[in-house]
Amino acid sequence: MTEFPWTILNIPEKCLIEKRVYKKLFFENTKMTVTDKKWFTKDIDTINWVYALKPNSTLIHAVKEDHYTYDEIAVLEVELEQDDHSNRLADIIHRVIPYPLLIAFKGEDWVRLSVADKRYNLADNQAAKLEEFWVTNRLHEERLNEVELAFLKQMSYDRQPRLNLKQFYKGWVEAFISYKTAKITGEFTMPNSPEGKQKQVQALNTYRNLEQEITDLRTELKKQEAFNEKVKLNVEIKELEKQLQKTAQQL
Repeated sequence: MTEFPWTILNIPEKCLIEKRVYKKLFFENTKMTVTDKKWFTKDIDTINWVYALKPNSTLIHAVKEDHYTYDEIAVLEVELEQDDHSNRLADIIHRVIPYPLLIAFKGEDWVRLSVADKRYNLADNQAAKLEEFWVTNRLHEERLNEVELAFLKQMSYDRQPRLNLKQFYKGWVEAFISYKTAKITGEFTMPNSPEGKQKQVQALNTYRNLEQEITDLRTELKKQEAFNEKVKLNVEIKELEKQLQKTAQQL
């Protein structure tokens, strides 16, 4: 395909399938709230299964584990009418499609990408349990910054591990983790060792947890009327902000 972002991701043409995926599939295979169904119906125009990365088309081996099978990686293109609930839509799509997924949410002149770390729910073979999923900011083809361009180049098919499909997909996930890290540091870098990758994940998780704690305390501060409690909360916030800065330096 010659459209953004496929020109940068450079997935082989032999993986191209271009199949329409109907919304009915999602309504029948997951329990949606009324709000979810409303967003899914109004926000999404069409869903297309663009690429299927399989052993016979990539020469990359499948692998089966207790909780998940990596015998195909699916790449979806979701054309949006409006972009108000992309995170929730990503959550739903990742849970319903029983493959490792790369989702491209497309607007008029931008794209959001999404991947997920998921497992099967052993109590329900039709459901996937999301360990975590990631969605990028809007990526505009004509005004990509250095971090976004470096991220997209790292997502290129040719840069992923070829040991098996799990390791290939893990390469995409690790690029997303580095992208999220770069949103804090301003520089996109991929750790070279397993230890470096683990350190990056731990520091990023710590950073996000501290951010949430600070947000919660600031919300509580706005509601608090007692002067002494306000002082106490401000001290706690300042201390957490110091920890946040130290953690950012570790990234």
